[in-house]
Amino acid sequence: MTTRPQNVRRAARAPLRVGMISRKRLERLARQDSASGVPGARNNGEPEASTPTVQAIQAHANGYARREEQRFFSKISDQLTEYRMLVRALDDDTAAYEAKTDELAPPDREAIAEGHGPTFEELRRLERRISRGRRRVDELRAIIHTRFTAARLRASRYYDHSDEKIAIYWGAYRRSGTLDHPLDRAPVLRRTDWLTTQEQTKLLELWQGRTDAQA
Repeated sequence: MTTRPQNVRRAARAPLRVGMISRKRLERLARQDSASGVPGARNNGEPEASTPTVQAIQAHANGYARREEQRFFSKISDQLTEYRMLVRALDDDTAAYEAKTDELAPPDREAIAEGHGPTFEELRRLERRISRGRRRVDELRAIIHTRFTAARLRASRYYDHSDEKIAIYWGAYRRSGTLDHPLDRAPVLRRTDWLTTQEQTKLLELWQGRTDAQA
């Protein structure tokens, strides 16, 4: 008798780590940048990504985040189209239901209260359709939410990985000792807006399930 293997929940993915070869390369680039006299600039007292190597790391991280954003929209294209159509249909059905209940004549109200009659059946059909539509809208919101959260986590994880690269690079940059006044702290990478903005951006609207989100 064979036993079926049980599904085992995957462990959380470990953070990306900078390998030895990449570490050596970053240290070499730091010595080259420092020897060429490229300073780390300040912006309002905060370190800024100013050296060629830091700028390249920033650009690479931005490109990765942009691809995740594009991949997210590509994956939810069908769901987003269905979501918008359902929202419009729900608005129409809800308006029709309210209009019919507001215009009921006394005989129709009595028939509905007793659970029979054509008006009662029509309202019941609308109620069932509205209920199905709302359930499906909730499902689509959950799908969009899940995929956005996954894309956001992947992009944030890559920025964290890039921050580790900057820390390695900047440590070697400072140790080179060729600059008179190197920055005390490593430059801080700037995250893309869809990872940091708390206002109503396209992605956050979708993530929060707003009905007026535009792609």
